[in-house]
Amino acid sequence: MAELGKTAKHYRKNAKSRANSPGGKYAHSNEYKRAHGKARASLKIKSKNVDASKQPDGSFKAESRKTNRGRGGAKRK
Repeated sequence: MAELGKTAKHYRKNAKSRANSPGGKYAHSNEYKRAHGKARASLKIKSKNVDASKQPDGSFKAESRKTNRGRGGAKRK
């Protein structure tokens, strides 16, 4: 079995840090995950290389992951 990484070891030893942890590098709320999952399903996205990109009007569009994340996606605003 592989050894634990530095972060995993730290969180195992430090309960306070573990309690304040956001829960991962890309932690999203269940509401966010539900909305995006539903959008991916309605757009019939099966590939991991395609994002359900949220548009300014609130709709979703199937877009290349490279294009969406290169532009900054939601973080550019």
